[in-house]
Amino acid sequence: MFVDRDDLIRLLTRDGNVFAACRSAVAAGAAMQVWDEGVPASELARIYARRLRLTRRNGTPEMGFTDAVQALHAYGEERVRIGAVKAADPPYHFQLFLNESATSLIACLGVDQSWTTRG
Repeated sequence: MFVDRDDLIRLLTRDGNVFAACRSAVAAGAAMQVWDEGVPASELARIYARRLRLTRRNGTPEMGFTDAVQALHAYGEERVRIGAVKAADPPYHFQLFLNESATSLIACLGVDQSWTTRG
């Protein structure tokens, strides 16, 4: 299923800073993509738990990361579609996790990308 900008804005209409920031970026025209292939949530939970530890170790600002890992753990073996939104100002990468039919948002996390623009 194709996910358009309006669909994603609707799915991001939830309480929480990470959802509001990502929704604003999508509404402002940020680059976005949702992949067609699903991945078991448990596999993503393991991968993103490691990424969370690395992000914290590096002191990189993030939002929603812990909640996203917990939501993926709770989703178990169900397949999850991954999406991404790249905001330019401030430079943030948002990772989205949707159910396999892309009709529900499981989690969203954001990671500060300003380190890529430092001189």
